[in-house]
Amino acid sequence: MEKPERHLWRLFMAIPKYYVRPDGLHETIIKINGKRKAFRGKTDREVWEKVKSYRADLASGKTETFENVAHAWWNEIEPTLAPNSLRNYSPAYERAIEEFKGEDVASITAKEIEKYVNRFAKTHAKKTVITQRQIIRQILNKAQREGYIAYNPADAVLLPKNLPQEKRHAPSSDQIAKIKAGVSDDFGLFAFLIYYTGCRRGEAQGLMYEDIDLKNKRIRIQRSVYNTGPTPQIKLPKTEAGIRSVPLLTALADALPNKKHGYIFSTDGGASPLPGWKLEDLYVGYKTRTGVTVSPHEIRHGYASALYESGVDYKTMQQLLGHAQLATTMDIYTEIFDNRLDDVAAQMDAKF
Repeated sequence: MEKPERHLWRLFMAIPKYYVRPDGLHETIIKINGKRKAFRGKTDREVWEKVKSYRADLASGKTETFENVAHAWWNEIEPTLAPNSLRNYSPAYERAIEEFKGEDVASITAKEIEKYVNRFAKTHAKKTVITQRQIIRQILNKAQREGYIAYNPADAVLLPKNLPQEKRHAPSSDQIAKIKAGVSDDFGLFAFLIYYTGCRRGEAQGLMYEDIDLKNKRIRIQRSVYNTGPTPQIKLPKTEAGIRSVPLLTALADALPNKKHGYIFSTDGGASPLPGWKLEDLYVGYKTRTGVTVSPHEIRHGYASALYESGVDYKTMQQLLGHAQLATTMDIYTEIFDNRLDDVAAQMDAKF
């Protein structure tokens, strides 16, 4: 018969030690199949239930590979994504599969994810790193919902400190000259309009002749096109601040066709907006013919630079660009100032 004290020792060894983290969560770390794995919860009991659930899943053989979970997650989320999100998420999704391909989701640890994120951060800007970590977390959230893992190890992964910000680049004076000269090109008016209004791409697609007030020289931006499939989806701009009026500058007024109704950019006489795929095709040809290499988003920053050069205050700039947060406008102001500082230094060097 086993001695009571030995029975108590075996019981003590079976129950893990718990720690309270700085964020208030309770945690225990156990070694499974040679790997240290952390479990967290609001209480010791919750942590212990996760440990038991995880061990039960291992015993029953319930597991799945990372790429299979990722594919299932992508099939759920892809139809719901706005065009910009789709462009950002798609490469991050592919990179995540490439990194963890062949691994069971139950074997992936926070340390493993952290090593990957730190390595990835050495060659990518902060926004891209944040997106990459977010995609991994969402895929593993799917694994947790399906019962393949007891908790999400990506929740414990912090971003590296001092990540470089992704810089916005406004068109150079040479690029602006080409945008102005190429207004008669198939894509030319689209680029020209963005430069003279600061519209986002989807907002420019959604503009109608009814939005143009020639008498008062105003353009009303009040809808946006989302290219989530072959048929454009027409919605309100991304935020309430996106609904705004901007000045109709003379150069743009002169370039616009003399029409009164329908979408400005359309393939069916103005009845519906130009689809995103068609816009992309036109843009490819436009770049080849004109030598313009900047994207519509970068052209929009050319408008922001012109506002800065004209002495427009940041609050007015925020309203004209349709920014919901003043901080977004201030970031642009800072970047433009930093870029101008190089020009000022060059001028001072030449003078002194």
